[in-house]
Amino acid sequence: MPNNFDPSSIAFAVITYYPKWYGGNLQSIKHTDKVRGDLAIDFFKEASKRGYQVVAADGKSSKTFRKTISKIPLLTIINRRSVKRSLAKKQAIKKASGLLGAKVIVLTEAEKISLVTDCLPELVNPIINDEADIIIPKRSATLFQKTYPEYMFQSEREGNKLYNDILRINGFLKDREEFDAFFGPRIFKNTSEIRALFTRGYRIKIDKKAFLEPYFDPETYSTTFSLPLIKAFKKGLRVKSVEVPFSYPMIQRDNEEKGARELFEEKRRIQRVGFLVELLYIIHYLNQR
Repeated sequence: MPNNFDPSSIAFAVITYYPKWYGGNLQSIKHTDKVRGDLAIDFFKEASKRGYQVVAADGKSSKTFRKTISKIPLLTIINRRSVKRSLAKKQAIKKASGLLGAKVIVLTEAEKISLVTDCLPELVNPIINDEADIIIPKRSATLFQKTYPEYMFQSEREGNKLYNDILRINGFLKDREEFDAFFGPRIFKNTSEIRALFTRGYRIKIDKKAFLEPYFDPETYSTTFSLPLIKAFKKGLRVKSVEVPFSYPMIQRDNEEKGARELFEEKRRIQRVGFLVELLYIIHYLNQR
């Protein structure tokens, strides 16, 4: 860790929505809101313990959940204004960017505890040391396969391959360069130029004849997932991949394998198709501008 690393210079931006969360012990592995809400609470506590600032845009989680997290130091809770994920993430990013001393924004899911406990400061050091503008974390292959549900590992591995192939075919990646795009987190420098890639609004018209509505809504995922990445490539910004020892929470794996497997398998399938369709559409959209 370099001498100039200051935990308070890191601001996490997350969104939360656990309307069925309850206090006490988990009553059933099928209770997804309880499983994920507990993980989010641990995430906030671990971040606070390490001196990291966190902004959570919460979308009407249960009152007991809100009351529980309201006591955690260094956590700022704001009311989520939109049900669409990207719009809510933009809201969290904008709030996090204004926190005192924030130099790096970490956009992630609140259940990814290992990102806090095992993967920082490796992920932020390249930005702190002015070696990168945006970091796309890459999961250790061993831990990825070992800790994730098998169907999720297979789906995201194939998704990453196709995602990188599309980037490479369109001239954005070198032959051996790869990104773990489906992992999710995005880490970026808190400057107006970089921040704008993740927060500005975009209007993308979709031909009704394309029948893309089930898979394509840019404000659900792409305006904070793929669009900033492609815009950064086009601007010649420094986008780097950093491998980290991330582990998927065992309780979340059990929930997604035993508690609601069919639901999550369908969710992952739709997400994979959606991300790839969005990527193709975004590249076409930006090439036409």
